Amino acid sequence: MNRYTSLLLALITVVAFAQEAPYEKQIDGLFAKAYEHLYINKDSAYRYFKEIEDLAKENKDWATVFETLITSNRHAGSFYDLNKLRDNLNCLDSLFIVHKTYLDSLPEKQLFTNSVLYDKGNYYFQLNDYRASRQTFVQIIDSLETLPDLAMDENLIDLLSVSYSFIAKMYTEEGKYDLAEQFYDKNIRYILQKKPNDLRSLNTNYSLVAELYGKKGEIGIANTYFKRALGFYLKDPSGTNGIIATAHNLTENYLKLSKTDSAQHYLDLANDYLGKEHHFASYHHRVQAKLKQKLDHYDEALNELNLALKLDKDRWNNANNEGIAIIYNEIAMLQAAFGQHASAISNYNLGLDQIEDFKEEGTTALKLLKNKSVSLNRLGGIDNYKTTIETLILGINTLDTLKPTFRSKADQLFLIEDAFPLFEAGLDAAYQLYISTNDDSYIDLAFWYSEKSKSVLLLEALLEAKATQFANMPSDVLERESELKSEITYLEKLIKNSEEDLIDQKDALFSLKEEYRQLVRKLEIDHKSYYDLKYNTATVSLKETQESLSKNELIISYFYGNKAIFAIALKGGEKKMFRIPIDADLEGKIKKVYEMLSDPKSDVMALGSATHEIYELLLKPILNSGDHKKLIIIPDGLLNYLPFAALNTNPRGISYLVENHAISYVNSATLLSELRQRQPKEQTILAFAPSFDGTVNVSNADRGKLLPLPNNKKEVEQILTSFHGRAYIDGEASLRNFKSQLSSFGIVHLATHAIFDDTSPEYSYLAFSQNGNTTENLLYVADLYNLQLDANLVTLSACESGIGDLKRGEGFLSLARGFFYSGAASIASTLWKINDASTTTLMSGFYKNLSKGDAKDVALQEAQVDFLDVNRQNGFSHPYYWSGFVISGNTTPLAFTYNWTWIIIGAIILLAGGFIYFGRKRA
Repeated sequence: MNRYTSLLLALITVVAFAQEAPYEKQIDGLFAKAYEHLYINKDSAYRYFKEIEDLAKENKDWATVFETLITSNRHAGSFYDLNKLRDNLNCLDSLFIVHKTYLDSLPEKQLFTNSVLYDKGNYYFQLNDYRASRQTFVQIIDSLETLPDLAMDENLIDLLSVSYSFIAKMYTEEGKYDLAEQFYDKNIRYILQKKPNDLRSLNTNYSLVAELYGKKGEIGIANTYFKRALGFYLKDPSGTNGIIATAHNLTENYLKLSKTDSAQHYLDLANDYLGKEHHFASYHHRVQAKLKQKLDHYDEALNELNLALKLDKDRWNNANNEGIAIIYNEIAMLQAAFGQHASAISNYNLGLDQIEDFKEEGTTALKLLKNKSVSLNRLGGIDNYKTTIETLILGINTLDTLKPTFRSKADQLFLIEDAFPLFEAGLDAAYQLYISTNDDSYIDLAFWYSEKSKSVLLLEALLEAKATQFANMPSDVLERESELKSEITYLEKLIKNSEEDLIDQKDALFSLKEEYRQLVRKLEIDHKSYYDLKYNTATVSLKETQESLSKNELIISYFYGNKAIFAIALKGGEKKMFRIPIDADLEGKIKKVYEMLSDPKSDVMALGSATHEIYELLLKPILNSGDHKKLIIIPDGLLNYLPFAALNTNPRGISYLVENHAISYVNSATLLSELRQRQPKEQTILAFAPSFDGTVNVSNADRGKLLPLPNNKKEVEQILTSFHGRAYIDGEASLRNFKSQLSSFGIVHLATHAIFDDTSPEYSYLAFSQNGNTTENLLYVADLYNLQLDANLVTLSACESGIGDLKRGEGFLSLARGFFYSGAASIASTLWKINDASTTTLMSGFYKNLSKGDAKDVALQEAQVDFLDVNRQNGFSHPYYWSGFVISGNTTPLAFTYNWTWIIIGAIILLAGGFIYFGRKRA
């Protein structure tokens, strides 16, 4: 982990001071001799630095003493000599206190004080104390960023630059890749602005960015950067550490690509520059172990890892250290890969013994717990499954502690993805114990695991909104938070949509994001109630979920793992759990079914046969009773692509599931519980039907142009026959009108184009009327995070509005999901490019049913069945035309604004009828 520190810019400060000639000559001569050995001969350089220090002290030349100790620190850092670094820092701290007045008078004060902070930050970094290290580098940034350009000399520029790099490096090691990339990008821009010819600094940062790309799995991009940096280091006399570190990285990347010859080439290159006692020796053994494992040489790989373990234990004098924990994890993973799970578990435990603070070292602890749980399950047996359960509790608590420290949504997604095998191991253990013991309390435990894995980001967003509302926050702070979020979104859109490299705007965006992080951090520290509400990790229990269901409701929660799908079915007083093995054939079927469903030309009978197979696997074992007419599906993984309504329940013909069941979807039972707490608004409708002429290009090159929607105006007109409200048509259907009217309506209907951006899901968008600047009439997912919608229902009758980047546990990062962030209680969306004409018919029926008081899932079911009944003898019976619409969230009936005109007419009719009846009776 620490092998790259020497890649960061070595800051050598040379300051000339006016002294008597003989003393000055002595000092200059000693510095010249010291620099001959700098970064080359450790002890020789130390000897000369000590002579300089003693001579300067005799002459009370404290500036030279400061300079000498700081330069000695740089030398010690290049050799990872932490003892020397610690001693020098203690000495400097003491000197700075004793000679404070002298230090304050020096023009080099900024240089000296920040140089010592740099050395402290490096020292803490080497100790894996990232919290202390980060705080120290932040001090440098706070000290130097505010200085005017004229006050920033080359040395101070280097100090600021290297502080950005260190912070980025630590974020990389912690798995906070998005934050790391922000700091690397900021630093590279800074270097290009201030020192564009400093190729060493640039290549150092390109190498570090390459490491980041490698960890994210973008191997091709990573290798391009690494090779560029390696070419520079091979020509740089002081580039030995860079050569070794970069060669190690290239070795690992080629192993990931299974290119062992290339991996061996770069490993040999690293070895050529590696001395017997080089500080990279431990990591070199670890990389060699990976190559040996790839070549199936178990004993040699294990030997390499044991050599690395011994070196690190010696380095830390057998004290507990996270770096040692990482090596134990690698030994255990090697053993597990060769089926030696009992030995692996022992080494996972030894690794966990090295962890002293599960909050500070949580990422490493989580990996150990995750891998241990997998090996325990591989061994099998009731005792091992029970130990898995114990391991899971510690793992989930660790994850709950870690999540608040991950400030970026992208980083949180990486964290959740990495933790997913932990939840699968827990579900598998709970299932095996349930089968073995017939104790159905293990189903409750499995349900808890499943809930903890689902919709983490969306739940956090909803809880944050609740925390802001109920934690009595200062209004000025909330106002600034809202401003920052809006400004960040504005700049992100500006940068994304610009063809130019907007350097100033990128720097401004970096500063705004950092200010926002600091503001949120301050809120969480100063307002405990806000923190407790926002990071409330409690999930709804299985019993609470059962109690919330009506008599005819059945909820089915799926967990899509690597080895199996787990299904937990709940109603009234019953609970069941099923395990469905996953193989390539099942995944292929699901993908093929989605392709056929979204293609109106696919064969209906072949599609029916394929969906029946999926029905047999996923639902038939569960639906053994006709009591539950309403199904609430919690999908996961590839199951998010399936409209369950279109599954064929008839082995000899075609009968769709929707014909007997109203179906809705939700990301988790906990999310459903949150959404059901929303207070209904009066149900007037805000509807938009913009026009398009096919001339405006969309931002995604592969999506072509925004084509006309011939029936969207008719669709909106028909909806308004069922509900009071307001429609914006053609040019009036602008984003400005949408935002200005949003808060006044309980139902929102958008009959427009939806464009999904698979490279940046947060910049998928809905298109409004294209007047003037086209980008000003695009509603991005990122915009939805800043909107206060508070609607009972949002309908997106647009192409693929429910499709997005599929993330484990989170589902689709889609436009539809974005509306949950802004406060929608339920959303009707689409899973593919829906036919414009059939959409109009379906939506008309859907809203008519809603206006009668039907629940939203029932209203959609009846509209789809009616559509089927009318079209059973023609091509429109194909599921493509009707099953792509899905309803998600809180499906309870809408609250209505009563039409008093009709109520009065009805009352008059009743009264008139009464007069006639009683008049006849008297006669």
